[in-house]
Amino acid sequence: MSLGNSTSKKVSQIARFTILSLVVLVFFLPILSMVVTSLKSMAELYRIPAKVFPEKPIWENYRIAWEMVYYGKYLANSLILSIFYSVPVIFGSCLTGYGFSRFRVKENNAIFMIMLSTMMIPFMVTIIPLFIVMSKLSLVNRRVFWIVYGIPGLPFIIFLFKQYFSTIPASFEESATLDGAGRFQVFFRIMFPLVRTGVIIAAIFAFQWSWSNYLMPALFLSGEKVNLAVKLAVGYTDAKENPLHNYAMAGIVYYTLPIVLLYFSLQKRFVAGLLSGGMKG
Repeated sequence: MSLGNSTSKKVSQIARFTILSLVVLVFFLPILSMVVTSLKSMAELYRIPAKVFPEKPIWENYRIAWEMVYYGKYLANSLILSIFYSVPVIFGSCLTGYGFSRFRVKENNAIFMIMLSTMMIPFMVTIIPLFIVMSKLSLVNRRVFWIVYGIPGLPFIIFLFKQYFSTIPASFEESATLDGAGRFQVFFRIMFPLVRTGVIIAAIFAFQWSWSNYLMPALFLSGEKVNLAVKLAVGYTDAKENPLHNYAMAGIVYYTLPIVLLYFSLQKRFVAGLLSGGMKG
């Protein structure tokens, strides 16, 4: 009986491992295709019959891809915009989440649900009114717009911080208040350090959104102020504006590396933070 159970358990483990391996392969195929394409010549890309792997990897494509779009300049633009957006959105969301968690008023739940419901509004519905308002405020083609846009926070990150603050006993604040600390002192000296994991998760989400955002920089910025997402979309073409796919894929490999490195360097905290943040409703 025990032998049969052991065999059944091993078969079940092998089946799960096989299924998970196939799922990983499906998700990994686009990345593999991107890297392989970046190492081919243009002639190999259009060869019939096509070959999966290049006959001889052309690593020179990466140097050309870097120089072709002045990569360093637009990389700096993307980093600046991502930081300009991420920092205020983290603080704005953290303060709002703290308010929803601690200030108990009759309308609290209704306001919170209205705030969450804004996540269902398509971004394309709000982009034109946003552009009109920012244009009247003279914030179009100015990087400070990303700071202004980030201050109100993001509904998902606000929800995340509310969950974190809800798990912290109110006695922490009461003790500090008895010692004479004000509301902002309590928040910045006691509460904010206790949600460091939530801050890391919020930073990953906010940075990734700003880093990969194409539409807003294309609409609100122009010339040399645009980010990498906009530049990569139009930068890899020849004199006749034909796309150069091998250089474009090399550029996209560069483009994805910061997000991949950021995620893997903070992976344990990211997963643990999501789990602990969702423990209390």
